[in-house]
Amino acid sequence: MRYNLVVATHHKTGTVWMDGVFKALAGDLGARYINFRAQYEEMKGLLGSPFVLFCYDSDFGECASLLDREDVRTLHLIRDPRDVVISAMHYHKASREPWLHEPIPGYDNLSYQRALRRLPTRFAQYVFEMDNSSASTLRDMAAWRYGRSNCFEARYEDLRQDDELVIWRRIMTFFGLDAAGQAMGARRFWQNSLFGGLSRLGNKHVRSGAVGQWRREFTPALAKVFLQRFPGLLQTLGYEASDDWVVDLEEGPVTGMLSDFRRLAAQRWESFAGIGRNPLKF
Repeated sequence: MRYNLVVATHHKTGTVWMDGVFKALAGDLGARYINFRAQYEEMKGLLGSPFVLFCYDSDFGECASLLDREDVRTLHLIRDPRDVVISAMHYHKASREPWLHEPIPGYDNLSYQRALRRLPTRFAQYVFEMDNSSASTLRDMAAWRYGRSNCFEARYEDLRQDDELVIWRRIMTFFGLDAAGQAMGARRFWQNSLFGGLSRLGNKHVRSGAVGQWRREFTPALAKVFLQRFPGLLQTLGYEASDDWVVDLEEGPVTGMLSDFRRLAAQRWESFAGIGRNPLKF
């Protein structure tokens, strides 16, 4: 390895996906895989080369200086904030993660999940998500220090549709991997991608994974709430040039049986489109 690698994501921006890719790739490369949060107390003794360091919220705190090291290359991954809210809300309604089931002061001693589930409409549930867990995620995405020359800034949307591995090869080249390392990286990316070897069936972290879910879920009313809470965020992150995207929204999202049918059709098409591809060619 020419560089030590740092992978920085945010909640619902492909975190589990990248964790799977780079944990396997670290083993291939003979590097130590370090989970920043799980091993934070041991950080000082863990950063001997070579290493692959993974951080699921991109907040390195007192260790942020390591991102500027000459021997480090970083991949930072973001996602459309509107899709983050949608994905997070549905995940938090169903997940068994312990923190979602712990009573929270100020919510009549309800857990996060119960407080979310008791809300009567999807609109109210999305607003709850904007006001709570997703708010910190979106703030973290905005607060990241962009423009580092040793950091590859990537979007979930681009990687989610990168079934020819065009962007992924650029990332592997940026990481300074030789031909063998890039081949390993391509294989691991393919194996852990929904368009490749990863099955959506039974995967507790994947509800849809689709790009642009906000177009069918956001109403003008929900968009107004979003813009009140996160003014200028979409422009800051480069997802919109203005707030004009609100004009094209419909009064109500597609719901019920038709929505389920469309979602199923999209999933079936993604599955069909992946048939016949050979990961060995990468």
